[in-house]
Amino acid sequence: MAAVSVIFPVFFLLFLGGHARRRAWISHEQNEGAKRIALDILFPFLIYQVMVETNLEKGVFLEIIFLIFIWMLVYFLGGQLSKLLPGDFQEIAPFLCLTCEGGAVALPLYISVVGKSYTANLIPFDIAGILINFIFVPLILMNKSIGERKLLPFARKIFTSSFILAVLFGVIMNASGLHQALMQNAGLKAVFDNTMEALTVPIGSLILFSLGYSMRLHKGFLASLFTLAGIRLLFCGSIILLFFLLFKEQMQNRIFSFGVILYFLCPTGFPVPLQIKGLLQKEEQEEFVSAFISLFLLIALAAYALLVLFYPVA
Repeated sequence: MAAVSVIFPVFFLLFLGGHARRRAWISHEQNEGAKRIALDILFPFLIYQVMVETNLEKGVFLEIIFLIFIWMLVYFLGGQLSKLLPGDFQEIAPFLCLTCEGGAVALPLYISVVGKSYTANLIPFDIAGILINFIFVPLILMNKSIGERKLLPFARKIFTSSFILAVLFGVIMNASGLHQALMQNAGLKAVFDNTMEALTVPIGSLILFSLGYSMRLHKGFLASLFTLAGIRLLFCGSIILLFFLLFKEQMQNRIFSFGVILYFLCPTGFPVPLQIKGLLQKEEQEEFVSAFISLFLLIALAAYALLVLFYPVA
């Protein structure tokens, strides 16, 4: 019954989002607006809160460096394996193997089981993903002559990203000790805690509702979708295995290992489709990207349910 109490709210919000689309309660634009509020406005505050309150140990930076290297390797290996797909999908397939959607998928599912106090376990994975999505992917696209080649606009785009700013300010406030000094004042601490609570509580519900609204599969692409899903699962399964081999001490903690398994079975990071829009020359390519993320969302939800049932953290 405890597992059901965790799983039911997640699936109910997803169902509610899908039902809202079918009944036309809200438009596509309204759903996109809600998602942007959650991801572009509210979620960076959660990242900032985690960064200022996390003990920045060496292990955190090792995880980030490890994942940056792995994701770059995945891109180049994905380019070779994408030859198994039809020609129209071969160029975009390696990008769809990159990163996992932490803020919109993994984090709401994870904290529904372990609570918000363990958010820091997943944030290093998201930081690596942010650096890949906002630095590595644009560099690859620049090399393909997609988008702006000038260095200054490229740098401005990176360092004005709300995600990057949240990470940078969080690290500065934490490493300098300024946040800890300010929190010595009970009044300031109460204001900070209550403000962060008000900003971060709606994130999970908004995102899950939006995901339910957007989730759909296209039957015409099923063979290619399952082929690419198999390739991505091979990569993500290898990353999970490497965590068990290279970060043995952390993985002995059931709460941490639960997060690792769940995180790397989540869909491609949502910034990726936006970044590669210049590569999508045909409508079927856009539909393929959307369908692939929907398919992997179903995989993530299945993994979530199985983990809750058979890999208890308590």
